[in-house]
Amino acid sequence: MTAHLRLLTLLLLALAPAAAAQPTSTLFGLADQVDGVIDANAFSDAYWGVYIVDLDADRVLYDRNASKRFIPASNMKLLTTAAVLDALGPDFRYQTRLYANGQVQNGTLTGGLVVRGAGDPTFGGRYNRGDLTRTFRQWADSLRAAGVRRVQGTVVGDDDVFDNVQLGQGWQWDDLVWYYGAEISGLQFNEGTVHVEVEGTSPGRAARIAAAPDYDYVRFVNRTVTTAGGDIQEGYSRELSNNVFTVTTSVPAGQTETEELSVVNPTDYFISTMVGVFRQQGIDVEADLVDVDEWSQSPRYETMRQIAVHQSPPLAEIVEQTNTDSNNLYAEHLLRTMGSYVYQDKDFPTGSAFAGYAAMGPLLARLQIDPLSFRVADGSGLSALNRLTPVGIVSLLRGMRDHPDRATGRAFVESLPVGGRTGTLKRRYRNGDARGNVRAKTGYISGARTLSGYVTSASGHTIAFSLLCNNYTVPTSRVNRAQDQIVEMLADFEGR
Repeated sequence: MTAHLRLLTLLLLALAPAAAAQPTSTLFGLADQVDGVIDANAFSDAYWGVYIVDLDADRVLYDRNASKRFIPASNMKLLTTAAVLDALGPDFRYQTRLYANGQVQNGTLTGGLVVRGAGDPTFGGRYNRGDLTRTFRQWADSLRAAGVRRVQGTVVGDDDVFDNVQLGQGWQWDDLVWYYGAEISGLQFNEGTVHVEVEGTSPGRAARIAAAPDYDYVRFVNRTVTTAGGDIQEGYSRELSNNVFTVTTSVPAGQTETEELSVVNPTDYFISTMVGVFRQQGIDVEADLVDVDEWSQSPRYETMRQIAVHQSPPLAEIVEQTNTDSNNLYAEHLLRTMGSYVYQDKDFPTGSAFAGYAAMGPLLARLQIDPLSFRVADGSGLSALNRLTPVGIVSLLRGMRDHPDRATGRAFVESLPVGGRTGTLKRRYRNGDARGNVRAKTGYISGARTLSGYVTSASGHTIAFSLLCNNYTVPTSRVNRAQDQIVEMLADFEGR
């Protein structure tokens, strides 16, 4: 292909979305435009579900397979976050408590410590300006204020606010080493991950590996290599049952590759790091570290002395992080929070994903969404076993925008990424009328690319939409372009 022909091709591709998004004021015109996008040859083997509703006019603008069930990917987070906000309200906060289980004599606490987890996914550095161990250092100060200089006995991590199923149903094993496949626990530290840096040294030599926090909870087998140039080639693996990472990353000299890798047993990670910080802060800890299920007794908190309590950010902020950056771990904790704090029956284990979905019943009933039209395998959408319908998603979007509690509705709507501005939509909608206008949740797992949310039309109406694409074989960027074209059409729609 000549340079002139390549330039002409690029110009035509650049002009195609704009041409497809010319303003229209009729339903027929809009339908023709949407049909043209999703019936393109590129999607001959894809399965599209589209539902578009003008919420202000209470009018369906487009329907394609809207009542069929699709793999929603991270659009599942819309259901999870809406349900937890509806049930607990935007001001709800988790409280993680540290107890002394015994008496203090001459500076020594005999009997040990118990940490009672509340299911808080935020404990760590994200809301402490990146300072991972700040809360643990504050707890060490609280111990000293209580006269404790030495701890003897047992340090217990109580994670029983959730069940003991640490992974989502149907998760892929090869996702589990990465931050987005982190294990779930009622007692969580640093989102179940360790920060790893692989720094290139001299060409031909092994790279330098550093981890934070560094309290010997994880180990590394260094099979890295430093190269003289080229790109970084990442390589990380571990067995499913331990925290020994084999690192095969290649890094050019003077460059650093960073990753957030998930650890096995978040409860053990929490108390191990806590004890490491206490020792670093001058508190001598001579104790066994155990999960509450391994403890020889059941905790009786009414007989213990509360030493410290850590309070999470309000639920509105947690939901915003969940949706804006598509945080899987947060979504999984929110689903199980429903199953612990809201669920009242005994058909499912308290704090389980199944109990969390059962607790969504009142919201789905109020919004007249058939629960049988959904299949909930997890809270985040990482599982390919989930199923949602476009019409169900739009009903959820409508219900949350018009929520009887304005603060709850606002917290949900404002949690969604803004086109061209924030989160997973920051690099999309660089120009056009959808920029700074559309608020929507993205979703992606292999073969499923989804986008659902709100956009204001040229006539000033709020439009709710759900664009679910399954079984495509073209590059995901091609699906992105199609979804973005449709959203631009809605932003330019002049009909009422």
